[in-house]
Amino acid sequence: MPLTIVVADDTPDYRQIVRYLLAPLADTMTIVGEAADGEEALALVRFHRPDLVITDLIMPRLNGVELTKQIRRELPETRIILISSYTEDAYRLMASDSGADVFVSKWVIHDALLPAIRDLIRRISGESGPPPITGASSSSSALPAK
Repeated sequence: MPLTIVVADDTPDYRQIVRYLLAPLADTMTIVGEAADGEEALALVRFHRPDLVITDLIMPRLNGVELTKQIRRELPETRIILISSYTEDAYRLMASDSGADVFVSKWVIHDALLPAIRDLIRRISGESGPPPITGASSSSSALPAK
């Protein structure tokens, strides 16, 4: 059964980039819904109950931080990757505090998203592998467990 994913970003180009990056892995990952704002994303998450949500940090109606908190309350088993063009430590801290699993910078999304998903899957399944990527200067950060 493929990993199910909801993608939320108010910028259509970034939703398209995520689709493009995941397309070669369609046999193992499938996008079940796309949203242009947090409220729409939450409705899709409630309907599809995806394994993974990839969401922008800053969106209209319900931002990625509030979306993540709501998903954590309702579906704690759903994994969340927050993406943002804002990479300062304060934004990473907001992502971590919200309960997101991983933070990926949009500046390096082409190189960092798939490794972040693979690392997240390894951590979920308990497989050993390289340690999570951490540190404020990283393009992708596995956030501390809550």
